[in-house]
Amino acid sequence: MFLGIGALLMFICAVWFIVLSVQLGASTGEKVVWAIVNFFFQPLAGIIFFFVKKQGLVPMILGILGVVLYGYGFTTSMGEIMSTMP
Repeated sequence: MFLGIGALLMFICAVWFIVLSVQLGASTGEKVVWAIVNFFFQPLAGIIFFFVKKQGLVPMILGILGVVLYGYGFTTSMGEIMSTMP
């Protein structure tokens, strides 16, 4: 359950930052670079984007929360799998 919620939050965060990067970019090249970086390197790119552009606090927090939930869900599911192995 936590795995899916975390993945959904990370996806929402990535889309939100892509929209912000297109809205706040000064030139077309800057918009494209920020959009690509935000798509592939979330949540680190979101944190950098927030400190560089001073925009996007809510999606940055959602991205970090998504990573934490995803990690928690992954570790608990792996614990369950490992406990059933012979």
